[in-house]
Amino acid sequence: MTTSDDRPDRDAGWEHIGRATEHFARRIARDAGKFAERLQEHAGEFAEDVSGDWRRARRAYRHSCRRMYREASASDVRRIFEDIRGVLSDVLEGVDELMQRVFTEPSDAKQPDGEWVRVVANRDADCSACKRAIRAGDQAFVQRTPEGTRFRCADCKASTESPTD
Repeated sequence: MTTSDDRPDRDAGWEHIGRATEHFARRIARDAGKFAERLQEHAGEFAEDVSGDWRRARRAYRHSCRRMYREASASDVRRIFEDIRGVLSDVLEGVDELMQRVFTEPSDAKQPDGEWVRVVANRDADCSACKRAIRAGDQAFVQRTPEGTRFRCADCKASTESPTD
């Protein structure tokens, strides 16, 4: 009885497959090397094209700026700077007003102490009347006093027309 292990040509077949696989791998590596060389050539050409376009664009921009400076009259330039100065002064005045409002002490505030103002809470707090939690984003009433800021929930303010707490 003969088995497949007793056949002498079995090893020769595997050696042949191994050589064919090695030959295939070498061809793939050679083709990959050629592809990498071509890819490198194309990438270099692309970089040169982009660099040339970049230089031409910068040169065109410089020439257009020089042309604009030659064509612009002193009165035009002065008018542009006056417009910029006006915008900046408006911005600075707005910032001054904002800073004054933000850093005003309660005693310097325009609204008198004891006045309740309806706001949207920007932080979590507790109602000074019922001790219920007021979450950020809820409608609430705020009172500024020399001792600090007091909060009232909308329910407590609605139940008493003039809260005195």
